[in-house]
Amino acid sequence: MKKSWVVAQNLQKKNPIELKEYGEEVVAMVGASPYFMMPNPVPSDPPLMTITTDLAALDAAISAVGGGVTKTDVIREAAFTVENDLNRLGLFVQITANRPDNLLIGDVIIHAAGMEYKRSALPKPRVFAVINSPVQQTDVIARTVNAGGRAAYEWQFKKANEVNWQPGIITLQATFTFTGLQSGTRYQFRVKTVTKNTTNMSQVLELVVM
Repeated sequence: MKKSWVVAQNLQKKNPIELKEYGEEVVAMVGASPYFMMPNPVPSDPPLMTITTDLAALDAAISAVGGGVTKTDVIREAAFTVENDLNRLGLFVQITANRPDNLLIGDVIIHAAGMEYKRSALPKPRVFAVINSPVQQTDVIARTVNAGGRAAYEWQFKKANEVNWQPGIITLQATFTFTGLQSGTRYQFRVKTVTKNTTNMSQVLELVVM
């Protein structure tokens, strides 16, 4: 299956100290992010404890007294192990971002791991889309096409059996999370995009909240 999101870490451009610092940050962010623990916990590959151990070995190699060819070889070997760990972890993050329920927020998931993605691999944007949050039940994530730096977005919703829309919430971001909705209830969503020259209302989408 062709991936829609591709993780880019550029590990080969990092020296051993930069690699160690980057690895420590990634391990901390993956370990703290709910995207990699809910709704069904899946252990990272390799386990974060393994990467932490290998990072400690790299730190010890860098900090070791002395120098010369022997120390350089030890650092190079330790850095190679960490780089391999992070490449495998990047693949785990990429797989998580490309799960069907996560495709709409794949970039958010990758950034939550402290990683970047290749822009050329972005999925073709849809005008407006909504999904149930993979992190928090009763939340719905909405996204529309980014209309530029000076655009504003008014997010609206209502229960499908109601006539009146709830007062819109205005943001400067092209993504928004509706929180505290009722589980098992069908809702309708829409977004108004306002730019300097135009105002556009999206189509209405329906979704049953998990």
